[in-house]
Amino acid sequence: MNPSVEISRRSLFAFRIAFIAAIGGFLFGFDLGMIGAANIYLREQFHLSNVQFGFATASAVLGCVFGPFVGSWLCDAIGRKRTMLIAAVLLAVSAIFTAIPDFLCDGSDDQTMLVFNIFRFIGGLGVGLCSIASPMYIAEIAPPARRGGLGMMYQLAIVVGHAVAPLIAFVVIKILSLGFGVTEGVIPESPWLQAWRWMFFSETVCVMIFVSFVVGLPFSPRWLAEKGNFDKAKEVLVSVDGPEHAEQEIVEIRSGLQQQAGSWWDLFRPGLRYALLIGVLLAFFNNWTGWSVIGGYIPRLFELSGFDRESAIGNFVAVYGAMGLMTLVSLLLLDRVGRRPLWIVASLAMAAITGVTGYLFHQEVTGWPVLIILILVTVPHGLALGGLPWLMMSELFPTNLRAKAVSITTTMLWIFIFSGAYLFPLLTGSAQEHFLTARKVQVSGKKIAFVESEPAHIENQVGDFEKAGFRPLDQVTVLGATAAGNNGTFVISEVKPHQLVLGPSVRLTAEPAGAEVTLQIGSVGPPFWLFSGICILSVLFGLTIMPETKGRTLEEIGTSWK
Repeated sequence: MNPSVEISRRSLFAFRIAFIAAIGGFLFGFDLGMIGAANIYLREQFHLSNVQFGFATASAVLGCVFGPFVGSWLCDAIGRKRTMLIAAVLLAVSAIFTAIPDFLCDGSDDQTMLVFNIFRFIGGLGVGLCSIASPMYIAEIAPPARRGGLGMMYQLAIVVGHAVAPLIAFVVIKILSLGFGVTEGVIPESPWLQAWRWMFFSETVCVMIFVSFVVGLPFSPRWLAEKGNFDKAKEVLVSVDGPEHAEQEIVEIRSGLQQQAGSWWDLFRPGLRYALLIGVLLAFFNNWTGWSVIGGYIPRLFELSGFDRESAIGNFVAVYGAMGLMTLVSLLLLDRVGRRPLWIVASLAMAAITGVTGYLFHQEVTGWPVLIILILVTVPHGLALGGLPWLMMSELFPTNLRAKAVSITTTMLWIFIFSGAYLFPLLTGSAQEHFLTARKVQVSGKKIAFVESEPAHIENQVGDFEKAGFRPLDQVTVLGATAAGNNGTFVISEVKPHQLVLGPSVRLTAEPAGAEVTLQIGSVGPPFWLFSGICILSVLFGLTIMPETKGRTLEEIGTSWK
C-alpha cells in the first residue's frame, strides 16, 4: 500500500476512535446543558427558592463528584470502553425518570423535587464515569503528535452537547406552542404538555446512539498492556500510529509497567504530589474563571437582560455555537502553539471580558450588547480554559497511577462545578441584596403590603414606585418581609404608582403593611468581578507552575515527575 495512503488511513482511524469516545463528552454537555433550559420551568412549577433552584441545577453534579471514584476502579478492572457503556445505562435511567418524578411520589412539590434530584444524581454518576473514561481513553490511544487535537475533541463534544440541548429545548417549546397551543408563562395542566419533561426524555435518543458506536471500539492499548496483553496493545497502536512508533511506545509502556502497581499513597510522593496539585488547580480554574459557573444560567441571565424566554433559550444556542467555533480553533492550534501560551492568553482575555460583563449588568444594559458579551465569554473558555484541563489531567500521570490520579482531579473538578452551580444563584442573590444597580432604584418603609392574588402584587401606600424608577421586566429584590416566601427576587410585569404587579408564576403570602420592608433593583455585576480576580490568578498559574506537555509521550511525562 502507498505509504501516504496508509498514513491517511491510520489518521482517519485515530480520528474516528477519538470521535466516538468523545460522544461521552456530548452526553456530558447535553445532560448538564438541558438543565439550563429546563430549570426556569422547574422554578415556576414547583415554586423553588434560590437555594432549591441552585440545588436542582447542581444535583446532577453531586453524582458527578462520586462518579470518578467508581470510574477509577471500573476503568482499571473492566477497561475504559466498558466503563463508558455503564455510564450510558445510568444516563438513560436518569433521562427517563427525571421527566416523570411526580409519577413516582405523592406529587407534592417537595417530594417531586426530591425524586427529581435523586435521578439527576444517578445521571450525574453516569456523567462522572464518562468524564474519567472518555478523555483517558482518547489520551491513551492518540499518537503523541496529535494527542492535543484529538484530546480537545472531548471538549468540543461537550460544547456541542451544551448547544444541542437548548436547541432541542427550543424545538420542544415551539412544537408545544404551535401544535398544542401552550402559552409561555402558563403551566399546562396535562403533564404531557409540560415542556421540561420532553427536554429530559430527549436524552435517551443520544444515549442509544452512543452505545451503538462504543460497542465497536478497540480497548485502550495501555489498559491491555496493564492486563498483560501486549500483542493486542501493539496491534491497536500500529493501527493508529504505524509499526515504528508502536514498537517504541510498547517499549516505554513495558518499562513503565515494570514499576509496582501504584497505590493511592504513591500519588502523594514528592514529584507526583506536585503533578496532583497542578491537576487540581487546572480543575479549579476550569470552573471558577467564569464560564462553567455562568453556563447553566445563561437563559436566566438573558431574562435578566430583557430577552423573553423563547429568545433567551434560542440565544443560548448562539452562545454555545460561538464556543464550538473557538474550540475548533483550539483543536487546530494546540499541537502547534502549545498548552501554556494558549492558557495564559485565554486567562488574560477572560479577566477583561468578565470585568466588562459585570459592568454591563451593573449598568442594566439590555438586548444585543448582553448577547455579544456573553458570546465573548465563551471565547477564552473554548480556546483553553474549558478543554485543556480535561486533556492535561489525563496526560500528567504514569500509567500505573493514571486512573487513580484522574479520579482525584476529576472529582475535584466536579466539586468545583457543583460549588459554582450551587453558589452562583446565591452569589447573584446576595449581590442583588447588597449592591444596587447604577440607577439606584430603592424604596423602603413600613407602608408596603403584599397581596396574595393572581397576579400577585406589592402595594405601597406612599405611592412612589414610578417616581423611584421601577420598570416592567425589572427584577425586584424584596428584603425585610415578615413572611419568608415574600423575600426574594421577582419579575415585575407592570408598574403603577401604588402597585408593582408581578409575573404570572409568582406566589406571595398575604402580608399587611407594618414591617420595615425594602424593595430594590439589585446588581448582579459583582460576581463577574470576582471571576475577573480569579482569572488573574489563572494567569499567574500559567506563568509559573503549569507544565508544557506538547509532543511528549505519556510515559515521558509520567516519569518526568521523579
